[in-house]
Amino acid sequence: MDITPKFKFVEGSFNTKTNRMLVIASDNHGTVELCFKEEDCGWNIPFAKIKLFDSGLYKDFKATMEDARKLGEEIARRWNECADKR
Repeated sequence: MDITPKFKFVEGSFNTKTNRMLVIASDNHGTVELCFKEEDCGWNIPFAKIKLFDSGLYKDFKATMEDARKLGEEIARRWNECADKR
C-alpha cells in the first residue's frame, strides 16, 4: 500500500509492502518511535510513538524506555514476518 506523508521539505510516498518496520529509541529526544525504513533513500519514516507513561517527565520516560523499546521491537517483528509471507 502506498502511503504519502506530509513532512516539511519532503515529497513522495512509500510502500508498506516493500519497506521494513523498525523501532528507534532516542534517549536524547525522549522518544521510542515505530518507523518504516525507506529502501531507496535510506530514510526512516516515523509514524507512531510508543509511550508507556502518562506524565511529561523525563524520569518516567527513562523508567519505561526499555519496555517501550521491547514492545516496539515485537510490533516490528510481527509486521515484518507478515510482510515476508506476502
